[in-house]
Amino acid sequence: MSATASLFALLLLAAGVLAWQLLRGMHESALAVAQRSCREAGLQLLDASVALLQLRWAREDGAWGWRLDYGFDVSSDGSRRGHGRIRFHRGALRWIRMPGETDGRDLWVVPHE
Repeated sequence: MSATASLFALLLLAAGVLAWQLLRGMHESALAVAQRSCREAGLQLLDASVALLQLRWAREDGAWGWRLDYGFDVSSDGSRRGHGRIRFHRGALRWIRMPGETDGRDLWVVPHE
């Protein structure tokens, strides 16, 4: 392998490690947001986890950046399962959607900026 190919492979590996670390940090942020939101809404976060549903390059409010959507499951009574969703754009929390407790409507939470 030539020196150029070795350097390219090393840079590619470093970029992959950096991307993995950034995604892990966003996952931990999404989990903390889901836990706090469920606690404040009186819901139970099932499986104590969130899952990355979508990662894409997108434009919001005139700015391009990475958009990450995380999904999670909640329950109000322990028997029915509902689905929530959290959206981050450019590393900032954009909104949270959780199932409503009684009327079946979704609860949307938009953080203050």
